[in-house]
Amino acid sequence: MRKIVLSGGGTAGHVTPIIALLPFLSDCELHFIGTDGIESRLMKDYPQVKYHTIHCVKYVRNKIFANASVPIELIRSVSSARRILKEINPDTVFCKGGYVSLPVGLATAKPTRLITHESDISMGLTNRLIAGRCEKVCLSFDTVKHKNAVYTGAIIRQSIYKGNRIYPSPTLLVMGGSLGAEAINEATLKALPVLTKRYFVIHIAGKGKTDGMPKNLPNYRCLEYSSDMPSLYASADYVVTRGGANSLCEIVALGLKAVVIPLPKGASRGDQEENAEYFRSLGCVKVLPQQYLSACSLIDAVDSLKDFSPKKIDVDGTAKVAKLILND
Repeated sequence: MRKIVLSGGGTAGHVTPIIALLPFLSDCELHFIGTDGIESRLMKDYPQVKYHTIHCVKYVRNKIFANASVPIELIRSVSSARRILKEINPDTVFCKGGYVSLPVGLATAKPTRLITHESDISMGLTNRLIAGRCEKVCLSFDTVKHKNAVYTGAIIRQSIYKGNRIYPSPTLLVMGGSLGAEAINEATLKALPVLTKRYFVIHIAGKGKTDGMPKNLPNYRCLEYSSDMPSLYASADYVVTRGGANSLCEIVALGLKAVVIPLPKGASRGDQEENAEYFRSLGCVKVLPQQYLSACSLIDAVDSLKDFSPKKIDVDGTAKVAKLILND
């Protein structure tokens, strides 16, 4: 039986693609190396995957002094990952990005195969640092030039194609990402008196972000996080979302009408703006820059979706990525 080690974390966006791959890897002995953060909580629902915990320190972008301990902590994390990998002796290590993938990727040594997947238009820091060690760097978009790169498409949960509507039409789904988005949450809260008269609003506010949101407002339901995205997508006539590649690719694959409010550069490395602009240029989504976000602009953007016909394109590369992991 082939042994596969999986790694990714920090946000749900680095974990849900791994979960999407699990049905394709059912004949393998599966392990996951992560922190005690969000990835540990998400993977609890998959007992067939043995979870191994390591301590990692996250690199804080644009804050030099906050990163003083990162080099020493990284050495320790690599050492921990190396011990785990030596014990497992896997055939393949698959990394999905996020800071926990860095020590795992650096600890992987031949003959173990190392494969990574990049969701965004441009490569994130972890993937840039481990790409040279990888047998393959799988890409959601054919935009990155690297000697080991192969365009596969995005990793998408196959369950999203099989959802059933559970909320009335018209339904507006508002998503700020697994960690929440204060700007979107604030604008949504202020816009609710109007939005709830026109739509049934499902608002995924993020972990710990539901305080202050209405509890008993008609036509409104606020969630921290949902594990039933197939039903929410099936219910959604319109979507407001951040510009994370995973969510965008799922929305585009389903042909949903969406307004994208990407996390601006400065608050991120600019990947969400790149992702959003790419799909906007293809006619798949509409984009509302955060600098122009207000209750009024949000209402106008959502209302404009009624006459919008999004282009539906095939971005699903899940089976291709699984085949590369299995070396079939």
